[in-house]
Formats: sequence, C-alpha cells, structure tokens
Amino acid sequence: MTPMQWTVHPARVRPVAAIWTVVAIAVVATLIAQLAGDWFWGAISALGLFISLTRFFLATQYRIDAEVAEVIYPLSTSRLRWEEVGCIRWHDRRALVARSPSHRAQMRGLVFDFTNLSVETRKQLREFAYAHTSPEVWQ
Repeated sequence: MTPMQWTVHPARVRPVAAIWTVVAIAVVATLIAQLAGDWFWGAISALGLFISLTRFFLATQYRIDAEVAEVIYPLSTSRLRWEEVGCIRWHDRRALVARSPSHRAQMRGLVFDFTNLSVETRKQLREFAYAHTSPEVWQ
C-alpha cells in the first residue's frame, strides 16, 4: 500500500460551532479585559484560548504508511511505529491507536479522524492496520 494522507479541519466541518467558539472567546476576553482594567490581559486571554483550541480551528493531517501511523497537529507531531502498537479501537468515524491498553497509554494514543474519507477508504485503512498489527491488539 502506498502511504495514505488526509486532512481534517474540524472548524470547517462544523461552522456553527466555530462561530459560537469565536463568540465565546471574544466574550471571555472582553470580561477579562474589563476585570483587569487593561485591554492587554483580554488580548492575552484570547490568544491563550485560541492556542488551547488549535486542534479545532486549524487543520490536522493524518498519515499512514508501512512503517508508522502519524498525526500532524497544528503545534506538534505524534507518531507510532506499527510494531509498538498495543491497542487499537476502531470505529466508523475514528480510530484510537495506542502503545498499550492501559488508560494512560490510550490518553496518549493517536486518534485518527475519518470524517472526510469514503467508506471504501476506511475499509482499506482497517485492513491495512489489521495486516500490520497482531490480532490481540484489537478491541
């Protein structure tokens, strides 16, 4: 299989949620500016809220090839080699790939979003992941 790459942009998929999120950030920033008595603190709070929500506002890229599964977030990159995978939870719209089935490992695992992919592509990805991992890791 050739490497597969796709991009998901949650704010574009859910424009109403994006608008309400921007409104909420503006309201909170205004309140903080009023409480602090200086616009600077409102601007800093708006920036901090935006940075905390970058995975929603900015695009995330996903890449799967014969060696690794990789998620390229707006501010970081996470990857996991197939031989290191210890847990896979596969659903219709997303999949969790982690080092082990422990709660801590799953919280640090890679979450793949299949929102933009066709049913056939999802099926190919599942077959590919199943072929590159042991059957015991599937939950």
